[in-house]
Amino acid sequence: PDTATSYGNIGTVMENMGDNVGALKMHNKALAIREKVHGKEHPDTATSYGNIGTVMENMGDNVGALKMHNKALAIYEKVHGKE
Repeated sequence: PDTATSYGNIGTVMENMGDNVGALKMHNKALAIREKVHGKEHPDTATSYGNIGTVMENMGDNVGALKMHNKALAIYEKVHGKE
């Protein structure tokens, strides 16, 4: 899990530097680890989906971004409820 967090942090920094391709790669690595460790319906996995969605939005892929943010939302609602 800490490795996934580190990949996510690196992805965020890369995104802030304007390297969206590199950021997407790092966030996808974080997602793969989180899915393996926590499963597909864990809040940490949802965080990775949201991070990927944000990068996709920055890259102009609004349809893909919406898909990722909706996946994150569905997990959060399932785990924490709708409010």
